[in-house]
Amino acid sequence: MDSTYVPQGTTTRLTPADLDASDESSRKNIEQKAFCEWPNEAGFDGLSEHRGPIELKLKGTIPTWAAGSLYRTGPGQSKVEDTKSGTFHISHWFDGLAHTHKFDIVAETVANEPVVRVKYSSRRQSDQLAAEIKATGTLRGITFAQKLDPCVGIFGKFMSVFRKPYTPLNVSVTVQRNIPSSNLKTPTKATADTQGHRAPALVLGTDNSMICQIDSETMEPIGFPNQTTFHPDLKGGLSGAHAQFDPETGDYFNYNLVLGKDAVYRIFRVTAATGKTDILAVIRAKGAWIHSFFMTQNYVVLCVPVSHYALNGVKLLMEGNLRNGFNPFDPSETCRWYVVDRRNGKGLVAEFASPARFFFHTVNAFEDDKTGDLLCEVVDYPNRYVIDGFYYDVVFNRDGAADKFWDGQLQHLSFPRLSRYRLRKEDFVTGRGDASPAPQLVMEIPSPHTGDLPTINPNYQCRKHRYAYFVISRIRSTFFDALAKVDTETAEVLQWEGPHGHTPGEAIFVPRPATDGEEEPSEDDGVLLSVVLDGANKMSYLLCLDAKTMTELGRAECEFAVAIGLHGCHLPAA
Repeated sequence: MDSTYVPQGTTTRLTPADLDASDESSRKNIEQKAFCEWPNEAGFDGLSEHRGPIELKLKGTIPTWAAGSLYRTGPGQSKVEDTKSGTFHISHWFDGLAHTHKFDIVAETVANEPVVRVKYSSRRQSDQLAAEIKATGTLRGITFAQKLDPCVGIFGKFMSVFRKPYTPLNVSVTVQRNIPSSNLKTPTKATADTQGHRAPALVLGTDNSMICQIDSETMEPIGFPNQTTFHPDLKGGLSGAHAQFDPETGDYFNYNLVLGKDAVYRIFRVTAATGKTDILAVIRAKGAWIHSFFMTQNYVVLCVPVSHYALNGVKLLMEGNLRNGFNPFDPSETCRWYVVDRRNGKGLVAEFASPARFFFHTVNAFEDDKTGDLLCEVVDYPNRYVIDGFYYDVVFNRDGAADKFWDGQLQHLSFPRLSRYRLRKEDFVTGRGDASPAPQLVMEIPSPHTGDLPTINPNYQCRKHRYAYFVISRIRSTFFDALAKVDTETAEVLQWEGPHGHTPGEAIFVPRPATDGEEEPSEDDGVLLSVVLDGANKMSYLLCLDAKTMTELGRAECEFAVAIGLHGCHLPAA
């Protein structure tokens, strides 16, 4: 640990008065094609597996109370070489081959002084899929946005509907503590983590009903069960990558979607104490892609955005990917909100309808102590154009694809907005369809003062929170280029950015534990952990920021690039 470390990043405070200037700067970056000069290819290509552990060089410091394991998962390799047809290129970032990473933050005492060490290891979970691609020269089954071989004509698409879809074992979106079900496997090896404790299984999730169990020490896959493991009625192929866990009981919540003429959503709970699964509500509505949902102290809220599947899901099978299986975005459609009681067995208790939007990620939800109203916070978009920005052609700017995308962005204006909606308790009704009452939009903070991949202090889940943290884009890169802390009360922003070409990933909040006799620490008392790519040097580092001030405390440096992943979690040392 180097106590003489000088931070390389800078922190800037912005207020609502700076928003117009920030927006103008982003537009100029598009017009001047600033993103062409930002190197981030190393985070998507030429990536290696390091089963480790490899000790990293720590500069500065990481607090001893942040000891534990930070897991990151997401797409890794974007191509498979030496297939029967040559090099096979994956089309979209969301379809990259699953790769999970672990940073062990180890707190020790040496010569009566606290010392922190950081070790890194990683594991690919899609070796079977990579072997399949190498043998066949193609990627079979349902993907998110993989482009079809142009030789596949209308007849081939039609016939694909009648073939049983092949499900590739590529689960790489979220990392979750093990789901509390007695029907799931336990690790086959009695491994121990770096703190000497028995290592439990973890779960990787994605947007279908399959999950991947991994050993928390080796990250080795130990099973790929689907949701029928929990309950026989959960037979649909689609679900939410972002499940919810009750912060008090550990109960697990998600939805299962069966497509068809009458699409059916089943909201379910797996009880931590018993492992029993209960269906909380059965909802018939338009089938749509829903990446995440809300949960408050007493309710699950499923918001169905305007990402509906065409032809009752048949087009999804014909096209072989979700993106092309959607209906065209229709601004005259509505988002449908379904409120489900999760405490007293009352099922569906309310429906709301709001103007057409699209979203990936909810932020948090909580209940108004005085009125009982539900406050739901989400990062939403005015359309779905943002999805196309994650094609590898755009990320790498192949043949000017980024130029074309960002030129189009000025017309589509598909930038994120942090939105908070109020669902009034007095408006709780069901069965009114699009005539249902509308949630009240009570807060909105637009890009570039906000972004996506939101996180909060996990101790504030289902509680009123003030701060949220995001990766943001000022269009200096074809990807993200800074981190931001957003104050939802004042709309002020603290923005951290590294040197040119340093691409941050999702920032995970690690709260400072209360000391003996201390009341609960303030909401922003903790650190943020983000894996940052130094694109020019093709190296990555684990960045530690003070979550209150957004200033650097330290970084643990890798001598290689780590994949720019999607999501992760921090498991504290026992």
